Amino acid sequence: MTRPRIVSETKRSVEEREPPGKSTLRAHEWLSSSSAAAYEEKVRHSIPFEVYLSYRAERRIREHAVRQAKDTLEALGFLLGEVRQWQGREYLVILGVGTTELRSSHSNVRFDPQALPKLFMDLDGSGFDYVIVGWYHSHPGHTCFLSKTDLKTQRTMFNQPYHVALVIDPMNKEIKIFRLAGNSYEEVPFAVFREDQVKNGRNGKPRTRTLKVKPVIPT
Repeated sequence: MTRPRIVSETKRSVEEREPPGKSTLRAHEWLSSSSAAAYEEKVRHSIPFEVYLSYRAERRIREHAVRQAKDTLEALGFLLGEVRQWQGREYLVILGVGTTELRSSHSNVRFDPQALPKLFMDLDGSGFDYVIVGWYHSHPGHTCFLSKTDLKTQRTMFNQPYHVALVIDPMNKEIKIFRLAGNSYEEVPFAVFREDQVKNGRNGKPRTRTLKVKPVIPT
């Protein structure tokens, strides 16, 4: 994955906000038996999730993965959202995604370097004041895990405590979310939730930030 050069950044505080209510949550229909059991355990004991995936973002990820799988190709994109906290515990909300044209095969994928400006425009047009909270990619027919290359990408580019990697297999109908754990990684239980208002920024304010990045094109 080609890494953009960051020319400026703004530090943001973590918003204090109650997680999505139980009535808005559902388990993803592609969870494995073990993942579904972890989901049910949290719901049964009213334990907050560490990751909430919006219905809109889930649909875009799934549709992208299914579309690429028609040619047995991997999908790839950024996860956009917010880091929030409630009663002293941080959690992640994934509200959107950003992607562009890819150079993809059945076993690897990266953004097309010539399409990076389009990617940045897509990110800046997301409609809300996002943070890149991780990335997603598909493993068509290979189940969900982080390969050595995936793990290197996570350590290099997504190594903040809140960063996650979403892996989806549209052929076996499986989806999982992972994060770094020591020298390896671990699965993070998540819930899909419905949020009607995703175009407003924090506290209802519209997005005003401009993405200030310049792509590094390999020669």
